[in-house]
Amino acid sequence: MRIKKMTATFGALDSAVLEPSEGLTVVTAPNEAGKSTWAGFLKAMLYGIDTRERDKTGFLADKTRYLPWSGAPMSGEMQVEWQGRDVTIRRFPTRTNPFGGFEAVYTASGDPVPGLTAANAGEQLTGVGREVYLRSAFVGQGGAAIGASKELEARVSALATSGQEDVSYSAVERTLKDWRNRRRANRANGLIPQLEEEKSQLDGALREMDQACRRRLEAEEELARLEGQQKQLRADLEIWARIEKHELNRRYAEAYAEWEKAKAAVPEGRPHPVFGAMTGEEAWTFAQEKQNAREAAEEENRRREARRAEAEKQHGTGRMEMLVGGALGAGMLLMMAAQLLASHWLMAALAGAAVLACMFCLFHGRKLIRRAQDERTACRPVPVPEAGDLLSQAAEYREMLAKAAQAQAAEAAARRRVDDLAAQGGRLFDTLEMLYPPPQSKTATAAQLSGVERELTRVRNELARTEGALAHMGGAEDLEARRGELDAQLTRRLEEYDALTVALEALSSANDALRQRFSPALNQKAGELFAALTGGRWPRLTLARDFSAQAAGEGSALPRTSLALSTGTGEQLYLAVRLAVCTLTAPGAPVVLDDALAAFDDRRMALALELLQEQGADRQILLFSCHSREAEWAKAHNVPVITL
Repeated sequence: MRIKKMTATFGALDSAVLEPSEGLTVVTAPNEAGKSTWAGFLKAMLYGIDTRERDKTGFLADKTRYLPWSGAPMSGEMQVEWQGRDVTIRRFPTRTNPFGGFEAVYTASGDPVPGLTAANAGEQLTGVGREVYLRSAFVGQGGAAIGASKELEARVSALATSGQEDVSYSAVERTLKDWRNRRRANRANGLIPQLEEEKSQLDGALREMDQACRRRLEAEEELARLEGQQKQLRADLEIWARIEKHELNRRYAEAYAEWEKAKAAVPEGRPHPVFGAMTGEEAWTFAQEKQNAREAAEEENRRREARRAEAEKQHGTGRMEMLVGGALGAGMLLMMAAQLLASHWLMAALAGAAVLACMFCLFHGRKLIRRAQDERTACRPVPVPEAGDLLSQAAEYREMLAKAAQAQAAEAAARRRVDDLAAQGGRLFDTLEMLYPPPQSKTATAAQLSGVERELTRVRNELARTEGALAHMGGAEDLEARRGELDAQLTRRLEEYDALTVALEALSSANDALRQRFSPALNQKAGELFAALTGGRWPRLTLARDFSAQAAGEGSALPRTSLALSTGTGEQLYLAVRLAVCTLTAPGAPVVLDDALAAFDDRRMALALELLQEQGADRQILLFSCHSREAEWAKAHNVPVITL
């Protein structure tokens, strides 16, 4: 592949154009003029931008670093010569990727290039993947050192083993170890520990199932024993209940007989001939009232008798006065008649006075008689209650009532006792069975039954849990069958583990053998290039599998690692390694060197440019530099120079 023209809207570049020549081209510019941006653009056009990268402290992902400063969308075009034809590659933004759009067409016709996609464009054009290209043909600022890579190692190993297949020892070793680790990484991880763990769990489940079966059998036996004991205790309690029922009926019959006797002792409720249905106090009060009324009537009759005697006396006096008055009146009338005849006025007057006195006597006597009659009428005797000892009768009546109340209270108490016993189930009839008390009391029997029932509940719960656990475990036949499967799988996995262990040992032996001749072509080529870059100061160079290098100088007893070399010499060493790797692994890829000669002195810079000019006969090389010395050398030796 040869780059003919690049057009970039990328970072600081805004529709910028770069047209490198064939072979070596020196691109010179001061700092911040876009040299590293052109290198990043070339990498992005070939392999795209990894959108999975994230910005970190001290690091910007390419999708952020190369956003166009102008604010325009990130885009670019690259015209290349590939397989004898001109091809134009374009990349542009999509909705989800700032540089994810891709187009590859033949420049002359505009027809799409078959098989060339955004994912494989770099590998198709350069002949190597992104990893190999960045570790061989692409040298960024301060990035001359080269590290281990499975992909790069595979490419170099393929050369060391006749190029039959790009296979990395470390990748194969890792794959075999991964396979073996999948079977057993350590005691805890891998298929074998998993199978062993499952088998252990299965054995535990079988043991637990066996224990559960024994517990179920023991629980069933214990359940049968407790149920028999419960049945016997309930029968004993039933006998105690019948004995108590029999005793209750006996007590009920006795209470009923006492009630009948108490009812018979209650007197009939007939009214008393004197007091009727009075209470004792009422009868006593009534008797006292009657006694007081008799005494009051007798006292009243005595007072009336006295008043009647007085009235009789006044009646006699009145009659006497009427008689005297009548006699005096008759005499006076005669005397008045005689005097009238005699016409004597004094006598007539005396006669008149006598008449008046007579009339007064008659009137007063009559009044006395009338008053006496009225008094005799008013003093008639009041009725006196019949004689009798009512207080004694009332006392007897009260005592009789008290006895009747006692009899009624006794009858009520007897009735309540009968009702209470009836409420408890007492009856007058009873069976004639012979009942013998159980060996222990009812309380002790009930307590023992309660304990047995609690134990029954516990045993039933334990039995239910055991049966649930057995149901959850499944059938023993299934577990035994699974155990057989696990044994077979475990045997197979152990055989596989042993086979993989043997394979790793064989691979290690083969690797030791290959290490004796690891990349002889690479070592030879890198040594030649390093000698050319150092003017023969370091003629020999040895690379390890991880691309760490050791250099041996003229007259040196021991080789020196790259860390023991000066900075410039170390840069020259790894430039030689990269050019050697690039020559062997990516002969068609363009080489990009971004300020790769900055640490070289003038002499070795000139040696490096001479070497690059020679290398440019077979490939395209772009050397970016911020110094004028590379450009001056290039102009002096007819090497194209582009100034940005």
